[in-house]
Amino acid sequence: MTPQNNRAMAKSATAQGTAAIASSITAASRDASLLDHEKEFRASDDDALFEQNLNSSNNSEEDPNLSADVTAKSTTMNELATPYHYVPLEMGGNGRTHKSTVASTALIQEIGGLPTLERMTTHFYSNAFLDSTLDNFIRSHGDPHAKRFSRWIHQKLTGSSVWDEERASRSARPVTVANGHTIVVHDRSSAHVAAWHSPKRPDHEVGRHFKLDECRVWMRLHFWAMRVIVGDSSPSFTDYYIRFIGHFISVYEGTAPTFARDSARWSSEQKNIQEYIDNGRTMHDVLGLSLGQALSQIPPDEADDSYWPYEM
Repeated sequence: MTPQNNRAMAKSATAQGTAAIASSITAASRDASLLDHEKEFRASDDDALFEQNLNSSNNSEEDPNLSADVTAKSTTMNELATPYHYVPLEMGGNGRTHKSTVASTALIQEIGGLPTLERMTTHFYSNAFLDSTLDNFIRSHGDPHAKRFSRWIHQKLTGSSVWDEERASRSARPVTVANGHTIVVHDRSSAHVAAWHSPKRPDHEVGRHFKLDECRVWMRLHFWAMRVIVGDSSPSFTDYYIRFIGHFISVYEGTAPTFARDSARWSSEQKNIQEYIDNGRTMHDVLGLSLGQALSQIPPDEADDSYWPYEM
């Protein structure tokens, strides 16, 4: 091999190495911007900050009822509806973070505990995967979405540590989202940033947060799952849970809580569900509406209620 060939090969190797470094720096810059997006969103969510700072796994007693297989039907769930009793949302953190109470814990026990919650979230995701709007936010159907969501609900309403324990067992390997970004999905905030940057979304929508119409679709499908799985067994849980979701949906879209009660009523009419399915699982009646148009679809007393879901 001639000296000229050696020099050419050396230059080529140097150029390739420089390109690889530049590519690595560009990727790192992209991922840093996604991490900044995650941090910015978490900073705006008082409940997420509370979740981040709470190390409940070190000081919470394990719930002995959680050792059973969550796929088995609970033997404690009441076959008949239990009498209704009002349970208020308990708020902490200057009135901005949800707190579990003895009463909210009892509601979870009333419906059958974690097994019932996981059946509910499984039902929800089975429909979300088919929905023309929501599925674009879901990067992979292979992730244990239902398991994670059910444990988050359980921990928020009972003060258990099941969600913290599940998070501790997750892989720290980054997942790839749109435009070559990567992110480690380790909590609620990072999961939603990953959803906003889902590779399924059109390029012009990547990074955009949930809008009101998308929140309404999400709530309709989620409350439909509650109706199917919980049914009429606990009207107290149903009432509380609608308000619970009304509180948490606000961090994604400030006007969305107003529509929680209407979203819960949607699945009470079979014709609504059938029309939705016949339309290719697309909710044409809410998608693309302005706030004014959306408000005109719900009762005036709900549209004008600035206190709900909290106590006056």
